[in-house]
Formats: sequence, structure tokens, C-alpha cells
Amino acid sequence: MRALLLLLVTTQLAWAQSKKYPPEPVDKDEEEAQKSRIWDQATNPSQVPYQALIKDATKLLGENRPDATKDAIKKLDEAIPLLPQDGEAHRLRGDAYMVLQDWPRCAADYEAAWTRVMRNVDAKNTNELRRRLGLCLARDGKLADAERVLAETAATGVNSVEVWMRLGEVRIAMGKLEGAIAALEASLQQTDIAGHALVRWLLAGAYDRARQPSEARRTAIEALGADRNMSMLRSPTLPLLGVAEENYLLGLAYEAHDPPRPEQALVQFRRFAKLAGDSNPWKKRAEDHVRELRTSRLPDVVDRLTGNAPYDETAMRDTVRKGMPAMRTCLAKTPYIVLTVQITKRGPKGPEGARWRAPPEGISVVPEEINDTPRAEVDGAIRCVEPVAQKLALPKPKEKETYYKIQFRVVGP
Repeated sequence: MRALLLLLVTTQLAWAQSKKYPPEPVDKDEEEAQKSRIWDQATNPSQVPYQALIKDATKLLGENRPDATKDAIKKLDEAIPLLPQDGEAHRLRGDAYMVLQDWPRCAADYEAAWTRVMRNVDAKNTNELRRRLGLCLARDGKLADAERVLAETAATGVNSVEVWMRLGEVRIAMGKLEGAIAALEASLQQTDIAGHALVRWLLAGAYDRARQPSEARRTAIEALGADRNMSMLRSPTLPLLGVAEENYLLGLAYEAHDPPRPEQALVQFRRFAKLAGDSNPWKKRAEDHVRELRTSRLPDVVDRLTGNAPYDETAMRDTVRKGMPAMRTCLAKTPYIVLTVQITKRGPKGPEGARWRAPPEGISVVPEEINDTPRAEVDGAIRCVEPVAQKLALPKPKEKETYYKIQFRVVGP
């Protein structure tokens, strides 16, 4: 009898406990997914090693090291034959080749992934795959294919600055300036603002090549407002499309700089004209900039760096300009460098025993842009410029305990 009573009490307690803590609801979707995984593993034994290789490759890619990326490719090389109709391994290997900037291989893998997953994933992931495919196709030189892929992606209505931006970039390379400007302006209308500085740099380049200089300058000034150090051009996340494209856009940036830096702009356009080659449709436009800049009266400005002496900027600039032809001749054989000249002048000393802290008089000439010019040639140009700069008839401050330090740039004729 006692055993029966104990059983009844235990049953009631269990029932009460189950009322207090109801069983966790079953996730039907997870249950079905688990059944699907079990079924796939039973019907296709390659599924388990395939997924293990995918997992290993994903981890290696996350390390962001070239050696790890190459090891990930080896894992994916093993995975692809196991399930040749699955697109995930191709997509991951495309990511790896993009990191290594192997454009033909990343384009081939993204294309293979696209043909396998085109209707089996959500639109966002599909558009991301297509965006990457377009990037690799463009950098592989397949501009028409890249334009088609990016235009189709943009037509889905996806809100992406980069899809429209890269479409505009491709069209610039193809010489389709009207379409490029339309795509880049559409990019600026998106809500994602992270890439707007690069969009504006590209748009400035499109306007300039379309012979709309005022629009180009306005847009370059806006780009400088968001990217003062021009890092989007100097260190882009992906190489800009087109040989020496960064030089062309840097030339526009230096022209739009406040104050302008025509010496550096001239060097950048010269480098573009040299590197781009005769087949580049924009070489002639760069040469137009070179002609205009090399014949302008330089320097535009003489910067006052420090000092407390009275300073007449116009008179100082006119004095430096008189000696500029001789200094520029020193750089005739080094057209891709810019030298910066700094000169310090001091006034009379103060009363005996007064402590006056001011930099010593003197001159320094240092390279601001060297590019691929041999160092020996740079040093030769510096040795030539120094004595010419020392002979400039710069006024000496008259007031006691005053000085000034100025700076200007020199570029080849």
C-alpha cells in the first residue's frame, strides 16, 4: 500500500512539475533541416567530407594571411570534385582568388558559383555574388561582360552604392561617359554613404573626360571634403580600374586642392600619360592637362610656414617666380619628381642678453614626389636647385627678433 501511495505522489509531483515547466517547443524548421542533413548524408556520403573542407577553408580565409588563403584554396580544390554541382566551394575559392587579386580565376569561380546557385539563395546573397563577379570580370579586362553583370544587378533595385559605382567605373574604362555619369550619380543617391568619397573621385574623372571642367572641379572639391588625404586613391580597397587611373584622379585632386598644387598635378598627369600607353582613350585628355600646367606661371603660392616678421605674399611669390625657370631647368631630366624648397630668413638680434628662440637661417631642398626616379638623379636635381634657391633676392626682416620660414615647390619644365 505504501508503494502505491508513493507512486501516486510521484506522479502528481511530476504532473505539477510539467505544468510549471512545459516542454520546450519543437523547432519545426530545425527538425526538418536536421532530417534533411541526415538524409543527404545517407544518400550522398561526400556531403560530410565536403562540409568539413568548407569549414576548414572558411576558417583559413578568416585569418587574412596570404599563406592561409593559399591553404584555403587547396582545401577547396579537394572539396569541388566531391560535390561538383554545389556552388559554395566555388564561391569561397572565388573569395580567396579575389584576395590574391587573381582576377581570371576569381571571375571563373564566381561564374561557376552563379550557375549553380542562381535560384537557390536569397536575393541579397545573389546580388553580392554578382557584384563580385562583375569586379573580377572588369579587372580581367572583360569590360562588356562586367558591364552586363553589374547592370543586371543594379536593375534588381538593390540599394548599393558600390554596384552603381563599379558600373560607372566600368563605363569610364569603356569610354561610355554619359552612362558612367548616370551610374555614378545614381550611386550618390543611395542611402549607403560609406563609399561616397570614391564615387565622387570617379565622377570627377568622368566629368573631366567629358569636357565638363567646372563640374569636375566641383565634384573633386566635394571628394576632398570627405577624403582630405586622398586615401581612397592612394590606398583603395581594390585596384582602380584602368592603368594608372589613380594618377589621373590624383592630378584632378591636386588641381582642386586649396591652395592648388599644380606641381604635383603636373607630375601625376605626366605619369598617367606615360604609363597608360597610346591605346588608352584618355591619354590625350591627360596631355591637355600637362600642356596647360607646364606653361603656367609657377609657383601659384609661396606658403608661409612659421614666423613673426611682416610678410608680403605677392612680393614673395614674384621674387620666387624670377628664379623659377632656372630651378625648373634643374629638373628637366627628372620630369616625375617634385622638390620642396624651404627657406628661413632672420632679422637683427635683440638687446644684449635677450633670449631669442628662432630657427637658424638656411635652406633645405627635399623630394616630395619621387615615384620610380633613381635616387642618384633625384640627388643631382637637389644639388642643382640649392644654389639657385640660395641666390633668390628674398627680403631680410628688418625688425629685431623677427623671422619667417617659407616653402614652395619645384617641378620640371
